Amino acid sequence: MRRETLLLFLRKELRDLKANPQVWPAYLLLPALAVLLPVLLVALLPIFLDPASAGNDPGMDMLLDAVANDATLAGATPAERLARYVLRELGVVYLLMPVILASTGAALALVREKEQRTLEPILATPLRDRDLLLAKLLASAGPALLVTWSAFVPGVLAGGLCGWWRVGRVILPTAGNLVGVLLLAPAMAAIAALLGLRVSARFTDVPGAMQFTGLLVIPASLVLVAVLGRPAMAHPGLGLVGAALLALAAAGLFARTVRKFRREELLTRWK
Repeated sequence: MRRETLLLFLRKELRDLKANPQVWPAYLLLPALAVLLPVLLVALLPIFLDPASAGNDPGMDMLLDAVANDATLAGATPAERLARYVLRELGVVYLLMPVILASTGAALALVREKEQRTLEPILATPLRDRDLLLAKLLASAGPALLVTWSAFVPGVLAGGLCGWWRVGRVILPTAGNLVGVLLLAPAMAAIAALLGLRVSARFTDVPGAMQFTGLLVIPASLVLVAVLGRPAMAHPGLGLVGAALLALAAAGLFARTVRKFRREELLTRWK
């Protein structure tokens, strides 16, 4: 009975997300950006390799130095090394995407129901706090991951074919890219969604919850992407360790969120 109730509530959460116009712009824009960026940057390789351009831009000098000193790219031409480096580093986009989408959806999960006055009937049911928050978590992180993985396939194809066009080789994703997308991304999405849920439980208006999420929750989650995501692109072992640590952190954060959840307070403070 508990399982059927959880599934019914999860389907309700997914319907609410589908009908929410506040999250759809990000769901449309971020996948398009993830597919177009590899094509655009690899197409610009001749400009990056132009000595005149590099000599006038310190940032480009740093990029070329990083490529030249990267031992994992040894044995290729300068153009191929740069193409492989660019496509490998763009794997971070597929970590940014679930973090942004999951935290945004979760930030609206409770506060939007407060505004629509549909939260009180839900909290008055026998549905356990753990099941309620689990459904909210899955409804926020699940679609974010599905969109991320759906964008990864055409993004990889576009980048690989563009690499063949520019350097004569089809460039496939690295092991680090795969570890990041398949393991790191779910853990990061879960943490971002749980932080968004905590915000959603505290706020009574959608603009306030969205602003707080945009100013604090998303930047804090993106620190994880910078600290763990970028190294994992080049070193899959680091990605495996990072994914395991983040999974443990997400489990602990979920348990703490359940303990701190007070439906009685929500019933009295939501008005």
